[in-house]
Amino acid sequence: MALNRFQPLLIAGLLPLLVFAWFAKEVAGQMDFWLLWLVAMTLVGLPMVFAEVALAHRSGTTPLVGLPNLTRESDVSTVWRGFGWLTVALLLTVVGHLLASSAQNLQPLVGTMATPALLAIMVLIVIGLSFTKHLAGWLAFGLAIVALGLNVSQSGFAIWQMTNTSLREWSLAVVLALVCVGAGTGLFWHSRANQILLSDTEKSGKDNKAVASRYVLPIWCFQMVGGALVAMTLSPASNLSAIAYALAMLAGSAYLLHIVSEQLSLKLAKTRFSFLALVITAVVGLGFALIPTAFLNQLLILLSLITAVWLAIFAGWQMKISHLRKSLNFGSEAVYNIWRIGVRIVVPLAILLAIVGLFV
Repeated sequence: MALNRFQPLLIAGLLPLLVFAWFAKEVAGQMDFWLLWLVAMTLVGLPMVFAEVALAHRSGTTPLVGLPNLTRESDVSTVWRGFGWLTVALLLTVVGHLLASSAQNLQPLVGTMATPALLAIMVLIVIGLSFTKHLAGWLAFGLAIVALGLNVSQSGFAIWQMTNTSLREWSLAVVLALVCVGAGTGLFWHSRANQILLSDTEKSGKDNKAVASRYVLPIWCFQMVGGALVAMTLSPASNLSAIAYALAMLAGSAYLLHIVSEQLSLKLAKTRFSFLALVITAVVGLGFALIPTAFLNQLLILLSLITAVWLAIFAGWQMKISHLRKSLNFGSEAVYNIWRIGVRIVVPLAILLAIVGLFV
């Protein structure tokens, strides 16, 4: 029960520690890039976290289960329910990337073992770890901190310098911000829904859905701290730090696999399908892991941008104003209007500019 309450903070700290290293190696120490990332975290990331948490409060359940209710309430097309399945696809892509990256780091230890065989063994380990649920996430968090500590002790902190700023850097900054806040993955929607359900059981739901806006800032601050830790470090400088990071990614993939399979089993509404859902998601994750890493990077970027735009348009343009105003419960109408402008206009334009930057 206690671990459930800290799940959002775990996710907030874990995502940047695990995922940033895929993209941040080339921009470590580039002050102009990380300033762009701060802007992206504020203009894009923060409104998206508010949107996802507001939808969690309104639905009171996970994305796959809650979206049908939300679309009926707002009287909008059922096509918007596809966001739930996009979150599953994006999470499985992240799981596959974690597995592939972990295998690359561990490959020197296994000698001539073929990569598919190594990945198959890793999937079995991940399935076993996923039964530990939140403990797998905390294990991943701890191992990632150890890896960062070892890396700093070997090579020190990154040396800061100003470089030329480009539109492509803005694209990467937006993608990193989206991945850091988990925009489009449904992770915070899922974790907040679990907390609401837990509170409903313990306190009959009293005032559970009246504090969405107060729930967001601690999450966002943890994400900023995680991003800052990665920004100050370089890529793994020793075999020991690389192994620690590989094990962190392995445990992290187990944690995310648990979340995906839990959503699917809730969607099926029959707990006896939980293990089947877990096996299916593990196999799909293995399939993604077999995709070349360069292509997997592009797929992850594309899915992140698509799901973020989908979420922004649904929350900003499709949901009824009164529903999200009540869920967010801002202390000021002006603050709510600023958020609404952000999620309706600023976020889509920022993402559109990021898409343009990918092709210039």
